[in-house]
Amino acid sequence: MDIQIDSAGLTDISAAGQRVTLTRSVNQAVEAVTTNAGGLTVAWQAFSPMQNNAVNWSDGQYYCFASTTPVAMNMVIEMNSQSDAAMQIGYVYQFAQGRFTMQQPQQGGSWYIVSNATQGSFAFGLAQSAIVNDQPVLAPFCLVPILYNQQAYFTPSGMIGVFLSSASAAGTLLPPPSNPCFVSAPTGDSTEPTVGFNDQTNTFYQIS
Repeated sequence: MDIQIDSAGLTDISAAGQRVTLTRSVNQAVEAVTTNAGGLTVAWQAFSPMQNNAVNWSDGQYYCFASTTPVAMNMVIEMNSQSDAAMQIGYVYQFAQGRFTMQQPQQGGSWYIVSNATQGSFAFGLAQSAIVNDQPVLAPFCLVPILYNQQAYFTPSGMIGVFLSSASAAGTLLPPPSNPCFVSAPTGDSTEPTVGFNDQTNTFYQIS
């Protein structure tokens, strides 16, 4: 994905102390009940922009993680434990003794599945790497509390939200944006959309 911002836009964004922010749309449920992180959005990527910005990723390369970060606005998610390798769809990844192990697959499963076998207060989610202006960043893009002996199910989509925010870093918990630009970018490679910035409305729009 290419994100283009003119000089006037860069000046305004810098003066406001804001960052270009990307989110990933994801369907998630705990024990068949659809849920989210307390109505908050996870800033998958957040960066100080240049005139031309390249954000690339390989879809399907998701890592599960456990976090003790409180689910509250402006908190930056710390991934206290994460899977050693990218998840395989349909398999259950069980969190026990501070780490994840891959279990047997669920029949007909088309979800990325996390099971909590540890007592305590944990939230779980998926993380994904992106290359942002030639810098690799592995960061969370979703989060949900899971109680002991429960499972969560995640299905990421190819929809990416682009907007400005005051997120201090990738993985920041934010309120839902009021006017994001949603683009379909399932793979994130050079064939994916080009996004521009309107410095009159301070919003992004899809060019191609």
